[in-house]
Amino acid sequence: MDNESRMRENFLLMKRWMENKNAGKSFSEYFQQCGYRSVAIYGAGDIGKLLFDELKQSDIQVKYFVDRNGEGIHEMEGLPVVAIHQVREMEEVDVLVVTLINAYDSICKMLAGFAKEIRTLSIREAVYEM
Repeated sequence: MDNESRMRENFLLMKRWMENKNAGKSFSEYFQQCGYRSVAIYGAGDIGKLLFDELKQSDIQVKYFVDRNGEGIHEMEGLPVVAIHQVREMEEVDVLVVTLINAYDSICKMLAGFAKEIRTLSIREAVYEM
């Protein structure tokens, strides 16, 4: 996928997210309906930070971030940032929300090698199901 297509996908995701917020829908309500009380966020970039900002005002507990540069970041917003191979060592969560919308499948394949029991959710899927 080229850069222009990626930018368009990100724009559409953010547009839908804002439409949901304007309609009174939130990730915390969606996660609660799905039975998710604790989450980890894959992606410590802009979308991951925005998701964290929305969830930190709710009953949903964000336990940690996962990022391909996790070994270099160590901490963000007071939470640990870990590399994908460290997920198995972290506290159990109900779901790992993948915020890299164009890499969901490849991230799930990598995760399967380290922590195949972890449940994953694409942020794109969540935004469109809310």
